[in-house]
Amino acid sequence: EEAGMDYFCAQVQQKDVGRRMQVGQELLEYLGDPGRSPDVEQDQQRLDKVIDELTAWVNSSNFKVNS
Repeated sequence: EEAGMDYFCAQVQQKDVGRRMQVGQELLEYLGDPGRSPDVEQDQQRLDKVIDELTAWVNSSNFKVNS
């Protein structure tokens, strides 16, 4: 099954750093290919939630997430 915004919205809430790193890479690949990510513009609320969670990652004190 192809990952979509529903998948990423759920995954970015994970607390496991290793999983965050994996999901982060998956999200970059997903967003980098407009053919795979047509739902990004259709669900602004879900996109906003994903961005809020990513902002929290960047602001975390864990250097692996900050890098």
